[in-house]
Amino acid sequence: MARIRFTLKNITREIRKAEKKLGAIRGKVVKADQKKIDLHLRGLKKSYATIARHCRPEVRFGQSFTVKPK
Repeated sequence: MARIRFTLKNITREIRKAEKKLGAIRGKVVKADQKKIDLHLRGLKKSYATIARHCRPEVRFGQSFTVKPK
């Protein structure tokens, strides 16, 4: 049987971009909005950690799954 392989490079790249953007504007907003931004940043970090845990280590083209078809 052939193995199915795909990458999550675009997803992990977008997560990192969103973290940078939120981190950049965090200091420019009021205290209440900073709490919301912190929650969003925490969620992004958790999602990135989940992807990193379930995927193989990052390779040249991004993180990838290798799945056996049923």
